[in-house]
Amino acid sequence: MASPDSAPLRIAALIERIGRFARAREAATLAPAQWEALRFIARANTFSRQPTAVAAWLATTKGTASQTLMALERKGLIRKARHPSDGRATRLEATPEGLALLQDDPMRGLVEAIARLPPLYAAALSQSLAHIAGDLAPEGARTVFGGCEGCRHLEARGQTKRCRNFGADLSGEETTLACAAHSPAD
Repeated sequence: MASPDSAPLRIAALIERIGRFARAREAATLAPAQWEALRFIARANTFSRQPTAVAAWLATTKGTASQTLMALERKGLIRKARHPSDGRATRLEATPEGLALLQDDPMRGLVEAIARLPPLYAAALSQSLAHIAGDLAPEGARTVFGGCEGCRHLEARGQTKRCRNFGADLSGEETTLACAAHSPAD
């Protein structure tokens, strides 16, 4: 372990404290995993709004993710539907009630604090935290759920954008949403 006054220990303590501040406001409404799952479903593209992607996002088992999703469904914050192109697959959607709850997301304070950082600090923080998340992620866990920009699956032909992985044309909004199949371009 690092010495008590080392920079890595101070940074780790700050990250833990920031997490505690952010999570303290969550407990009154939903469990932390429920908030994370609801946030993911609301910002994920149609291909990624599936229970397996939620489990990957939460870095948990499918069974644990299923329990989280059932709790959100019981509370009326998400709904499950059969995927239109694959009847065996389940697609998840945030309900109007779920989207309304996200308008009062307790994480908003953290987002606003980060938004006040100078752009260079924010970029450095983003890169640093992504690197740390990659180092800490369990073996085989996906740490990147990015949008289409910078993804090797994106094929752009003029105004038309297509995902080669899913073989589907993408709307402008769809290209900005989180995708479980995101693979950074080389």
